[in-house]
Amino acid sequence: MIYLLAFFCSPLALLFEGKPFQALFNLILYIASIVLWVTILFWHAGFLVWALGVLHAVLAINHARAERRTQRLIDAQKAAGR
Repeated sequence: MIYLLAFFCSPLALLFEGKPFQALFNLILYIASIVLWVTILFWHAGFLVWALGVLHAVLAINHARAERRTQRLIDAQKAAGR
């Protein structure tokens, strides 16, 4: 579900994942894509900037989830070793 949110509103998805600085960077990309879309001459560039923002959000969310999964495995191994 978070990946669907990342597709439509990537800064909000990053905030929900607990990545505020990445959400701020992504918000800048998001606003830049809207500005480029509004200007008729650069709407292709707006689409590319938006796609980069979505890709950034998906990769950051995937990395955060993998990091949490790894930390849970490490904690479980530490608990089992005691």
